[in-house]
Amino acid sequence: MKEHFEQIRSLLSEIEAESATASATNGGDNFSAFELPIVIQEIVDDLQPLLSPYEMAFYWFAFRHSIAKNGGSLLRLSTRGLQNGVVKSMRTDRESSRIALQTVRECLAALESLGAITKQGEPNRDGTPYRVLIPDEIEACRNFRAERQEAEPKPELREDEIDFYNVRENRLKVFERDAYKCRYCTKQLTRFTATLDHVQAVAEDGDNSFGNLVTACLECNSRKHKRPVGDFLAET
Repeated sequence: MKEHFEQIRSLLSEIEAESATASATNGGDNFSAFELPIVIQEIVDDLQPLLSPYEMAFYWFAFRHSIAKNGGSLLRLSTRGLQNGVVKSMRTDRESSRIALQTVRECLAALESLGAITKQGEPNRDGTPYRVLIPDEIEACRNFRAERQEAEPKPELREDEIDFYNVRENRLKVFERDAYKCRYCTKQLTRFTATLDHVQAVAEDGDNSFGNLVTACLECNSRKHKRPVGDFLAET
């Protein structure tokens, strides 16, 4: 079992190192494969309702050839190239239908105006360099998300009834409270290497409340298991 934990730790370290290297080569922007499912959900929930079908098609194309392809947010887009192979014109049923060049330009301008893409330099024969942004970076998306969440009915729950273990937004609150550091060995963790540990184990009637959860590295979480915190700390 110990060998398995060591392999997992080694793999996580390699992923973090690769992410750091890629981040440097992409101007500081890098998205881990672990993040993609969450980012895609946020695009569908928070960005797609703000765009027209054409605009959304061009955004998905840019996302596919940047963040989804290699984790970086930079790419070149050519207005001529976007006329073909992205989406068919809605005004004709011909298989070879092309989007009007003016429509492409208007869609790119709309994406820029919203803040979904930003120009990063001057165009050349291969197109214009753009940076693709995700909903967390787009003010309109953040506002839309806040309005939607505000309108959602909120059940009245006692503090000890709120689930801080299984609900992603609540898990992040625990990590942020602990500054993404393991409460047992103080190792600095990331959004993707941090785990949650129950101070009082669920098997011992512990719950998923804010006060019963702490940030822990994978090794400490595994070593502590169901033991009381005092017993675990006594041997470290």
